Amino acid sequence: MDLTTVAEAPSIDRIAVRNSYNDRLVMLSGGASTARHAFAGLILCVACGSNASGPTGGTGGDAGGGAGRGGGSARGGTSGGMGGMAGGTGGAAGASGGATGAAGGGGGGASGFISTQYPRDVGIASDARVLFASDFENGLTGWTRYTNNTDRIAVVTDATLAHAGSKYLRAQVTRTQLAADQNISANAQYEFATRVPEVYWRFHARFVGQTASPHHWVRVGAGTPGYQSDGLANTVPPGNQGFWFDLDASQTKTLAFYVYWYKMRSGRCNDGSATPGCAGDQGTTYYYGNNFNPAGQTAFAADSWFCLEIRAKANTVGQSNGELTLWKDDALVGEYKPGAPRGRWLRDNFYSWGQYFVDEQAFEGFDFRSDADVLLKRVTLDAYYQVDTLPAAAPEAQVILYDDVVVATSRIGCRVP
Repeated sequence: MDLTTVAEAPSIDRIAVRNSYNDRLVMLSGGASTARHAFAGLILCVACGSNASGPTGGTGGDAGGGAGRGGGSARGGTSGGMGGMAGGTGGAAGASGGATGAAGGGGGGASGFISTQYPRDVGIASDARVLFASDFENGLTGWTRYTNNTDRIAVVTDATLAHAGSKYLRAQVTRTQLAADQNISANAQYEFATRVPEVYWRFHARFVGQTASPHHWVRVGAGTPGYQSDGLANTVPPGNQGFWFDLDASQTKTLAFYVYWYKMRSGRCNDGSATPGCAGDQGTTYYYGNNFNPAGQTAFAADSWFCLEIRAKANTVGQSNGELTLWKDDALVGEYKPGAPRGRWLRDNFYSWGQYFVDEQAFEGFDFRSDADVLLKRVTLDAYYQVDTLPAAAPEAQVILYDDVVVATSRIGCRVP
């Protein structure tokens, strides 16, 4: 394979801040004087191998300390990956009211997709609805910032493996690297030229061989022009500054949203509050991402390209009408909006299936922001691994490939051959 030279990304002065509470690595803009101590137990680490915003931290727990996404202790674990929801093994699609659906769900029929107007994505970047497009045929041109280490992030030339064309982006993290640095992010990030209230993000991905799913995967950030803290763990984002979410992959290769916003719930109490003495009190207040795991999923296959499209819609200020939607290969995987799916809030999880599912309510929608100047502003392809959550059976190299990325303000659809 011919490894394309990766030029240095635009210069940015950053400090990595590792949260020792959950071994979380984040990146904050600015020099040492601007690093903010969000909570106790921070270890400063300058130049930790990436120049982009770091990934999210561990997750909170579930009812009675069963098995939260971290599969952890009685209070849910502080550093687990997306290891499956609440130990639930059932998950009939009918329990959620929003499992797999028609290919055009949420965006009209396939004929209305942007991609259908641009076969092979030729000319798609010129569409007025498209904010960004990258097929990596010109390397990392257009990406705002990325990991400056070609062992971790590189554009590779191999027409036999690329989803289309001759090049793709490779993210790679090895056991050897993690032995030296226990938290590694291999990422590429695009900052929107124009912030928007609603965004669609489509990309094609491929997990090579027995690659383990990352501790946290890809991310969408929203905020004011100066907000740079998407990815900051165990911290409730201010409603007038920003919100963000990951799309994570479990080790069984299903997908879930992991969401931070100003009205997020704590994992301390059964009711999502942080009131000492509450029902199910875990004894410690923590605010890790709230978990939304769509029902009725089938695992994605290794060594095979699949297409994902994420939709995020910011709420009208003062209302809970924000939405998140996910499609895989143009089929609806899950949709979270006012009235759907039905399920149950318990601690920091909304259960729409599985062991802790109870049909108590329709999901109320997201109140993501309290200020209209908080708008969607960036996407990050990230492969973030922690040494303590890497499965024992994982291979030496965890390798994830990406191709044919498009960001737009309307439904995109998978690349049309």
